[in-house]
This record gives sequence, C-alpha cells and structure tokens, in this order.
Amino acid sequence: MHTDAATLEAANPHLLPFIAHDRAGFGGALMATAVAIIGLGLWGWRQGEAWVWWTLLGAAVAGSASALMIHFFVHYTAFIHLLPVYFGSAMLALALILARPYLAYRAD
Repeated sequence: MHTDAATLEAANPHLLPFIAHDRAGFGGALMATAVAIIGLGLWGWRQGEAWVWWTLLGAAVAGSASALMIHFFVHYTAFIHLLPVYFGSAMLALALILARPYLAYRAD
C-alpha cells in the first residue's frame, strides 16, 4: 500500500483495527485448514480411501483458485508475488497425481 500507520489512522481511525482483524482472521483460517489437512494425512491416509484424495483435491482447488482469483480481480498479478501460489499449486498437483493410485486403489 506504500503508506504508514499514521496515514491510515488519519484517513479513518477504524482502518488499522479493521486491517489487523482481517489479517488475524485470515491467519486463523489458514492454521485451522492446516490442522485439518495434517489430521487427514495422519489418520485418513489409507489405501483405497478415495474420499481422502477427493477431499484433498477439493481443498487444493479451493485454496489455489481463491488466491489466484482475488489477485487477478484486484489486478495484483506480479509474478514474483504469486510465485508461492504457482509453486504450491504445482506441488499439490504432483502430490495428488502420485497419491491417486494408492488412495483410489480397489482390490476388486
């Protein structure tokens, strides 16, 4: 934003608390998602449990798509800024491709 706290405070005294609340909520949502995915990986990762693969696919698509969509919507598309999303999406895709035969295995 190329500004400082005093400028934001002068614009509106409620702006800084609002931004802090937004960042805290976002961080909490990220941590809750991480705990859920780690739990799924630790206790749900069993051969033939295709629902685990589909759940992880849904989480990967929702997370990557929402991050990219909001950045493109606000025209903040600097490659270096979005590089973690691109890299993470590629790693998620690779992990899901490698995990599919194991998680979707059917003995019959």
